[in-house]
Amino acid sequence: MLRSSRISVCLLVAILSAISVRQSDAGFWNSLVEFATDAGSSSENDALSFQEGVLMTRLSQDRRIPLVGLGVGHSPHRYVGALVAEALQDDKRTRLIDTASSSGNEELVAEGIVAGAERLGEKIEVHVVTKIWYTHLGYERTKLSIQESLKALEPAMQSGNVDLKVHFLLNWPRCYNNISWMNCASEEQNLPSSVKQAGPDPNQDNNAWKESWKYLEEAYLSGDYPIESIGLSNFHLHDLEQMDSFARVQPHILQANLWSTIYDSQLVDYCSKHDIHIQVYNAMQGTIGQPGRTPHAFHHVQKVANELTVATGLPVTPAQVVLAWLVQHGISVIPRTSKLGRLEENSGVVLSTIPEMTNEQVEVVAHAVEAFLSGQDMEKELHAAVTFHAVVEDLMLYWVASDGAETRIDHIRKGETFNETTYPNHLYKLYNAYNKDKYSEHRVAANFGEHQHIYIDMFDYDEVDPKLQSISERTSMAADSK
Repeated sequence: MLRSSRISVCLLVAILSAISVRQSDAGFWNSLVEFATDAGSSSENDALSFQEGVLMTRLSQDRRIPLVGLGVGHSPHRYVGALVAEALQDDKRTRLIDTASSSGNEELVAEGIVAGAERLGEKIEVHVVTKIWYTHLGYERTKLSIQESLKALEPAMQSGNVDLKVHFLLNWPRCYNNISWMNCASEEQNLPSSVKQAGPDPNQDNNAWKESWKYLEEAYLSGDYPIESIGLSNFHLHDLEQMDSFARVQPHILQANLWSTIYDSQLVDYCSKHDIHIQVYNAMQGTIGQPGRTPHAFHHVQKVANELTVATGLPVTPAQVVLAWLVQHGISVIPRTSKLGRLEENSGVVLSTIPEMTNEQVEVVAHAVEAFLSGQDMEKELHAAVTFHAVVEDLMLYWVASDGAETRIDHIRKGETFNETTYPNHLYKLYNAYNKDKYSEHRVAANFGEHQHIYIDMFDYDEVDPKLQSISERTSMAADSK
């Protein structure tokens, strides 16, 4: 039995911000197209819509932002330009880049955007989410940070091939001395004199972020800058609730880690009621990034990936299952990577080929994600089932470990069978019961939740070297009905 989960409650709230899509054999995106066509296509009231092949979601001021992006905040600087340029290409069509001023790579992001747009040879709309670090909280320091970020992004803003939309977020409400990697006093001490002179030390005022928000509002409302939206990152509910008393503009975006999105139902409910769009980071590292920590949960996600692979005819990975699960609920994702090969795998173009998940698959992934986040593995383990058939002779069955060591499993007499619970890709040897020089090897082809039958037929060992040719094998696999 699957453990009871709190996830479904939180997701029901999040789903309110997404449109309902009819069940269809087509992918989620195809269903969305059908829905949009029936509803009048490009209505500004639709939560999700397409724009030049990019899935967009609506922000509270009726502007749009891509639902799937690329995070480059912690990417090595030498890779950033190439990653961004490659991500913009048509086979990936990523139009949202997430970074932060503290990453020191905004200029590299701009260079990558310009280079990628030039390769495409056409003008494209690109969104950049960047964040103001807690050392720059306060009205004047935030003003300075925004000016520096816009200057770094200027090459993209001035490019004739780019229509740049910038989204500014406050990265943290304050520096926390109880967070090990935050060094509040030393970071303040090491700031350039220009920052210190711009405004007071925010470590002396827990509410310095409110003055930052005041400037963000002014910059956004002035229309003097290409600021598409303003928002927050890593803010708790009690800080958000304070905004009701002073903010002229409610946040358009809240960036939160996956744990907060799943477990903090009050935070998600607040965002839903105030029309604050949630972007999730850490979706990969926080879940399937450590499969050995919760192997049962990982195997369940692998099973869903296998099912979706069969449905699409294209390989679907466990990582894509988690991303598609979030996106199909209208939750924005900004997966990070430093590998060019992962850009396509995590892109909206490829995620669009994944069919809408069934209710059962949604529930399985929900429980698996909860297990990933909590570290408490799912109770039920998934296996591959194999039935060995000794058709014409007595056989000895051995399991072969990765180091080559063999473990005897059973003596299968002629005409009998043996059922083995195992894992995909495990290796077995079947010996003639009376002559160990005669054997064949069989690697498990069944995936998690599947059942494979291996029939061992008569074989002329005198004519063919048994070490070079396996015994004839007939295999059939079906979904495990257990």
